[in-house]
Amino acid sequence: MTTPRALVLDYGGVLTGPLRESFNAFEAEIGVTSGRCVSLLVEASRIPGGGPIGALERGEIEVAEFDTLLRRLLIDDGHDVPEVPLVEGLFSRAVPRGQLWEVAAAVRSSGRGTGLLSNSWGNSLYPFDRLEEVFDVLVISGDVGMRKPERRIYELTVERMELAPEEILFVDDLPRNVEVARELGMQVVHHDGDDAEVAAQVSRRLGITP
Repeated sequence: MTTPRALVLDYGGVLTGPLRESFNAFEAEIGVTSGRCVSLLVEASRIPGGGPIGALERGEIEVAEFDTLLRRLLIDDGHDVPEVPLVEGLFSRAVPRGQLWEVAAAVRSSGRGTGLLSNSWGNSLYPFDRLEEVFDVLVISGDVGMRKPERRIYELTVERMELAPEEILFVDDLPRNVEVARELGMQVVHHDGDDAEVAAQVSRRLGITP
């Protein structure tokens, strides 16, 4: 296996703590059963196009409309939902953290490429100033009208990185997203929640010391 010439990272769950922790904490705060927001949204999204999740991630609906849809799902499920921003609340504790920030910075300092490939639930959740300090290329699903695991968003990312797929190491916390990247020829690492181990694995693959 060749040494990658670039690193591409997901955002939520890779450059933040686990999204599940943030979601569960907000659900507890507003009196919703743990995990229920995701389960209701996934159930509603099992239709062509990906339902409300697909529409939000491709930028076809605004966060406010998504909030309304989610609130209705929760009310229909028997929850008394307060009038607070739901997406903002779900992600409120998913703050930037973890060793992959330092790994990405070291990759960029070494003269190799760095990219972000992220499915967005609105853009207000991203620390763009910090991201632009570390990444050469930002591919945000809502900005480009496509989402993981659609092949075309990976192909767009590869094109913007100006490399062949096999020259890129891609890291994501969702197995399906990793699988599609591998099918396209990219080198991959699945972020399983062990940030220190994933950072060490990525550093070894890239031959760097953050």
